[in-house]
Amino acid sequence: MLEILKQELHNFKTPLYRNSVYISLATLTTAVAGFLFWAIAARLYPAQDVGVASAIVSALNLTFNLSMLGMNFAIIRFYPEYKERAIGSALLITSIAGVAFSVAYGLIMLSSESFKALGWKFLGIFVLFSVIGTLYNVFSTYAIARRRAEHAFFQSLLFAGRFLFLFLLTSMGVLGVVSSFGLGLLLGLGYAVLMVGIPKVELDREFIGDALRFSLGNYLASIANMAPNYLMPTLVLSMLGKEEAAYFYMAFAIGNLILFVPNAINTSFFVEGSHGLKNMRRTLKKAIAFSYVYLAVAVVGVWLFGGYVLRFFGEGYVGGLPLLRLMVLGGFFVVVVNFSITVLNIQKRVKEIVVINTLKAALFLGLSYLLVPRMGIVGVGVGFVISHLFVNLVLVFKLF
Repeated sequence: MLEILKQELHNFKTPLYRNSVYISLATLTTAVAGFLFWAIAARLYPAQDVGVASAIVSALNLTFNLSMLGMNFAIIRFYPEYKERAIGSALLITSIAGVAFSVAYGLIMLSSESFKALGWKFLGIFVLFSVIGTLYNVFSTYAIARRRAEHAFFQSLLFAGRFLFLFLLTSMGVLGVVSSFGLGLLLGLGYAVLMVGIPKVELDREFIGDALRFSLGNYLASIANMAPNYLMPTLVLSMLGKEEAAYFYMAFAIGNLILFVPNAINTSFFVEGSHGLKNMRRTLKKAIAFSYVYLAVAVVGVWLFGGYVLRFFGEGYVGGLPLLRLMVLGGFFVVVVNFSITVLNIQKRVKEIVVINTLKAALFLGLSYLLVPRMGIVGVGVGFVISHLFVNLVLVFKLF
């Protein structure tokens, strides 16, 4: 027994677990810093400025995801083969996409009465920070692909310092909040450029030939995967009203945040599998087992302290506790689904990933649409569990 324990402790020094720790820390830092950023903004800026700025920052986050074009998956999967050639191509492609998406989105926003008053200066800031954010994500993925996830963590630490700019830019109103967010990204990007270095930026045709279908397939799959997260708040708002939508949002956000450790282990497993991991099945079982141990602890924590956490936002937010509990329990199914998708990515079976994520999203949204009018926000939790359970059973039958 002692020897087994020593062996497992030794495993924590391997790239799989070391990278997992740093990815988890980066995710946690970004999430906590986000809460801090908006809490300080709410005290320094008028509520209407914070409302408009939050919509712009959400739009920026959306352009980051769209502009990646699935290259984050391609960088990890193909870095062992193409090294810096993969990164140079990704930087060029995502930068062009970042400009295109942000210009288009920015012009659409300027056509709205809510943003017209900001003028053309807003468009320049929006495009600039969209491209900076896209490059930030590419360099963060680059560090993870190189098994140097500590650099991604330090990037997130510097990005977390964005709240300091809020105190300096109050005179700019809405653009002060947005610029504070963007300058935080610039700090993180500056660190990455100095510590990780800039590879030669050029289009490598061989890499693009191998990676294009893979990256675009994962791009479609990731959009399907993100769709419920973007659409569910609107669905709840339209069906249940503003108050229930607020309770839903906090519980749903915390539930997703709790899954950051299994997600980090999964990303690290993807890196190791792409580097030609030996005994992949054994490592996969250990990674899932460790994720399950973490989730078991999380379930106990949510049952005992979830109400206190939600009360931090206000007494009424405790109404989201049943949803939070369902999401944590559903995490046991989410883990198997996510690790199975990673196995398919390692095997370059992208079409199946698109089908799986589309099926999961359709089930989740469809079940929530049917259940929310009858069960309230708990219906989202039931839809979340059932959709992942169904896909989980399909995948276990297919892969294991």
